[in-house]
Amino acid sequence: MESMSTVGAGFVAGLLEAMSRAGISRPVLLGRAGLAPSVLDEPDARLAVADVIALFDAAVALSRRGDIGLEFARHVRPGTFHVLGYALMTCKTLGEAIALVPHYRRLVFDIGYSEMRVTRDGQDVWLGWHVLQGAHAYSATLAEALIASWYVFGRWIAGVDLPLKEVMFTHRAPAQAAAYEQFFECPVRFQATQNALVFSRELLDMPLVQADETLHLAMREQARAAMEKVFNERDIATRLRRALMPLMPKCEATLHHCARSLAVSSRTLQRHLSEAGLGFHEVLDAARKDLAKVYLRDPGLSVLDVALLLGYAEQSSFTRAFKAWFDCSPLQWRQARQALRTQTDPRQLPRRQATARR
Repeated sequence: MESMSTVGAGFVAGLLEAMSRAGISRPVLLGRAGLAPSVLDEPDARLAVADVIALFDAAVALSRRGDIGLEFARHVRPGTFHVLGYALMTCKTLGEAIALVPHYRRLVFDIGYSEMRVTRDGQDVWLGWHVLQGAHAYSATLAEALIASWYVFGRWIAGVDLPLKEVMFTHRAPAQAAAYEQFFECPVRFQATQNALVFSRELLDMPLVQADETLHLAMREQARAAMEKVFNERDIATRLRRALMPLMPKCEATLHHCARSLAVSSRTLQRHLSEAGLGFHEVLDAARKDLAKVYLRDPGLSVLDVALLLGYAEQSSFTRAFKAWFDCSPLQWRQARQALRTQTDPRQLPRRQATARR
């Protein structure tokens, strides 16, 4: 079941900047992805993973570049990863920085969609990115952006080249696979068992150029405070959304049933929501809106199936709500997304266009 994962604004801003350098404005990119121009106006704004995937799809379609993930990575800096980026750059070694990521990774990528995995085998280390089973559809462009950004940021905080043994991606190779080997300066293997950077274990001891113990402690404290601010404020809404998901298909998405699922009284749940400045139906509506986009991306689900999964007794009720959210019908939205994904799959770009990328 989908987990309503979110992505920090800093990471998304990096894509907007990359596209701006390519001559594609923020309003145009957001509009192509079906997002409002004000979606990132708040300092602590976060986007649903489904919307981030839509943004990367739109970026590929507008730029006609299947390697937009690499272009995104070329300009990553600490702010791309929220305050976590500054905590990482002040670590003593590269290994210490990698070990710190799981503690604060939610500032960049919330839990539920993917996870970072570090495995060791003899003298080799695999730093991998894995999409969890049952999460959003896999995005090749997002996978490339993340793996490439780790590589670029690692070199930046180390101040030297970091020789890789191999880079792996689980998706099919693009037309211009050689461009990826030029970028990573090592063999790149597609249709592999995981998305990962493979490097020598000795690189974990690489000292970082801006290591500063005092500043590092301060940055970790800021990261901790940011985690508390961002997620504790959202905690009641997050818990309520999780309670709603199994109840919606049973048409039991009510305050009473949610309170029972959360082991509190209806009055207590209502009070917690009120303290957070939220209303029950506001959270329900937002959950349905986000999940609708996720479910409609699944070609195995009909519009009626999606309506029932979201707890609507009739398809017509879902269609009315969807039109109020997105100013189009669910079927029109699905057809537009399918057309966009067809255009943006780098494996389907004509070879002459792929060749023109560089």
